[in-house]
Amino acid sequence: MCGINGIIRFDSALPPQAEAWVAAMNKRIAHRGPDDEGTWTSPGRNACFGHRRLSILDLTTAGHQPMVDEAGNAITYNGEIYNYRNIRNSMGGDRRFQSNTDTEVLLHLIRGQDPAALDRLNGMFAFAHWNEQEQSTWLVRDRAGKKPLYYSIQNGYLTFSSEIKALLTLPWIQAVPDEEALYHFLTYNQVPGTLTLFKGIHKLEPGHSLFAKSGQVKIERWWEIEPIGPNNLREQDVSEKIIQTLKEAVGLRMVSDVPVGAFLSGGVDSSAIVALMQQYGSTTTHTYSIGFSGLSGYDELDEAAKTAQRLGTVHRVRDVGSGDIANCLPAIIENFDEPLADATAIPIHFLSQMARQDGVPVILTGDGADELFAGYQSWMRYTRFQPLFSLFSALPSPFRKLIALPLAGLWPEGSPAFEIMQRGLKGQSLFWGGARAFKETTKSNLLESDYRNRMKGVNSYAVIESLNSQFDRLAAKHPHLDFTDRMCYIGFKFQVPSKYLYRMDRLGMAHGVEVRSPFLDKDMVQLAFSLPSGLKQKNGIPKYILKKSLESILPHDTLYRKKTGFCVPLKEWAEDLMMEHTVRHYREFCRNTGLFDEKGVEALIRSFQKKDRDHTNELWTVYFLMSWFKKWMSA
Repeated sequence: MCGINGIIRFDSALPPQAEAWVAAMNKRIAHRGPDDEGTWTSPGRNACFGHRRLSILDLTTAGHQPMVDEAGNAITYNGEIYNYRNIRNSMGGDRRFQSNTDTEVLLHLIRGQDPAALDRLNGMFAFAHWNEQEQSTWLVRDRAGKKPLYYSIQNGYLTFSSEIKALLTLPWIQAVPDEEALYHFLTYNQVPGTLTLFKGIHKLEPGHSLFAKSGQVKIERWWEIEPIGPNNLREQDVSEKIIQTLKEAVGLRMVSDVPVGAFLSGGVDSSAIVALMQQYGSTTTHTYSIGFSGLSGYDELDEAAKTAQRLGTVHRVRDVGSGDIANCLPAIIENFDEPLADATAIPIHFLSQMARQDGVPVILTGDGADELFAGYQSWMRYTRFQPLFSLFSALPSPFRKLIALPLAGLWPEGSPAFEIMQRGLKGQSLFWGGARAFKETTKSNLLESDYRNRMKGVNSYAVIESLNSQFDRLAAKHPHLDFTDRMCYIGFKFQVPSKYLYRMDRLGMAHGVEVRSPFLDKDMVQLAFSLPSGLKQKNGIPKYILKKSLESILPHDTLYRKKTGFCVPLKEWAEDLMMEHTVRHYREFCRNTGLFDEKGVEALIRSFQKKDRDHTNELWTVYFLMSWFKKWMSA
């Protein structure tokens, strides 16, 4: 687990200051690799790679990166290949290895830059590979998007990094807002697809690669979900297959030369991971939980403590108060050079801090289970409502308008019901996974008129429409996939990488902690999408088949009690702080950005102050965005 950087020059050799540029990039993301750093320049000076190392496997200097083979090929790599030992053993005894690292195995495996070699990898990874003979560069990101990879093509250079902040150290890359990305952020609270909030800086999407040679760049998908079912196995057989796959995934993620712990919320997913870790661990597992002083309804501390005691872990709890939240916000803004208005970042910040303090730099979590196995109660409501919504959407437009007209006055503009009706009127889909910020019907009121006019051809529904198109192509080959699977697909492709994995990577690596997600193992992902959706939502129970499979390792009460969720008491503890900051700075913010309408933001503030409904999420989004712009765009 590390940080990677690099510069490639297309038309001529790199200038003499290239090594200094990469060294500055390394320094900017030193938190990702506190144990070692390095730079490497190709013999012809067409490429310069940088690396910051967090030592997890082979703690000796033999794991130093960038790593170069005998043919002059080089790699700078971030992540873990959990099955690297099996791959190494399959390479034959005539190949001599100089280390016990997955890096060296990966370097030998991909020396021909063949995408087929990637199919053998089980892990999380983002890497850049230089082929000396071909004078070509290959950037690759893992299937789920566990490890980040950003790139920019400007001024004759291809540059890349694990974090945007390193790219901003380069003299030709400027912090200019990408207006389309901002427009979508206001809908989703996160930045979708290849976009970032910086013009000219892009994300390499999960399961994609970028190949560059002689100034030509090609980006392509190297992996897609490939269901293998459904089959006619009995429910008991399916349960056994799930628990066996999860057990193997946890076992692979216990591979480490440093201590491994877990974040334990007390819920089903994290409890299952810890239970399986205890079956593999040769030493006691360290577990970590967060509570909120005097507000027990926001956490599951009691359940986490019971689980830790039952399983025999070394359990540590951090009690967070209102002052802690106020004090940690600047650090979170610093970590999120790509904005993510998600308050759950606050507890993850403290969890990662605790793990590092205890000398536990590898952490397992339960991320991804809800998306793969339809674990949200709200998704069950979507499933029930979908047939009626489909009938309404299929009507000719005049009939839809006729039906909607008398209903329009029942719900306030911007409410969830009003927004869903608008989706039906426009022939859009019901489910917009992750659209939790401003509704399309109210978002434009916040925007400055010229900016709003520039966005006339942009619709945030296009984000979901693109994902729907991808799912439709998959469903055409696998007819068992239905609406529930569609929600799972959108959740896996959008929410998982852009929200859950992003926040875990940034907040973990900010403290030198590597986070691993067994539910997102490649075999588990394939299995989940091979199952009939009727096994995911059954008898009013979300994640039904997963819970059945876990009955052998978790108590009935842990599995089937009402889901509490993990929320942050922003309203109780930070509403006044956010409101005071917003009121004091919104005029300056609007003037400096030139993108937001002062009167529109003022009207929103008055709506917040009236407290006619809970505006906490919208207020948090405005507060976060204002703070983020001030830090990253010098607004």
